[in-house]
Amino acid sequence: MRAFLAACRAFATLVGVWLFIQVLPRLLPEDPARIAAGEWAGEAEVAAFRKLMGLDLPVLQALGASARELLHGRLGTSLRFNRPVADILLGGLPVSLRLACFALLLSMLLAWLLAAGRRGRGRTLQAAAIASPVYVLGPLLLWAVAQHVPGLPVAGVQGWASWILPSFTLAVPLAGHQARVLSAQLEEVRESPGLRWWRASGVPPGLRWRAWLLPAVSGPWLTVLGLQLGGLLGGAVLAEAIFALPGLGQILLGGLASRDLPLVQGAVLWGAGAYVATQLGVEWLQGLLDPRVR
Repeated sequence: MRAFLAACRAFATLVGVWLFIQVLPRLLPEDPARIAAGEWAGEAEVAAFRKLMGLDLPVLQALGASARELLHGRLGTSLRFNRPVADILLGGLPVSLRLACFALLLSMLLAWLLAAGRRGRGRTLQAAAIASPVYVLGPLLLWAVAQHVPGLPVAGVQGWASWILPSFTLAVPLAGHQARVLSAQLEEVRESPGLRWWRASGVPPGLRWRAWLLPAVSGPWLTVLGLQLGGLLGGAVLAEAIFALPGLGQILLGGLASRDLPLVQGAVLWGAGAYVATQLGVEWLQGLLDPRVR
């Protein structure tokens, strides 16, 4: 029942995002087709752009056409590249996924290191990590490394070393928030009567960790981790722009700069789908690690 309700919420969220990105262009004060065609375009050219965007149809007909396209796995045609939007997004997906995975794994490692440190020093480091947003930490690292570490790539994809700076830039603020939650949970669990009884009974540390500590702290930690993934997708746009990575963030920024409405709509819908799928995965993992939430 819990899984069914979660799937219904996910579906409703995706439908809401899809409706929003379809209806919003019609509510703007300026004609998106006129903006995409350019200031000096004629009426015939503007009408052609309006047809490509699906703005020449009534709202209900446009929604029906868009739904049929989605059922066939199509997201429209890019105005800038004259290619299917899905193909363009698939080209940048591996870069964004790799960056997100590296950043997420690094944030988890840093979070446990920060949470396991001494209270005073650990909280200071956690506060410093939280106060290091991507748009501040990224340019600072870019400047410092370019000045003092010439062998480390600072732009583009040039081997595994290219992922160090963008992954660290994304991981640090995520780790600070995770460590704050983990510290509170670990302090509470360490003083619990059950764990003291297990320790006095001579239960091995590995078993205590696997059977007591990990299930107790995994619920709140995974909740924060799942909520952060939405921020990770947004931060990846900034990181890809700072370090010139050819991922979905660069594609989205290019679509915004060129007024490519179908490309922007497709990127937003893909981002929403990835976020919803991640939330479902986090809920499943929570139930697997902590039987109390099943």
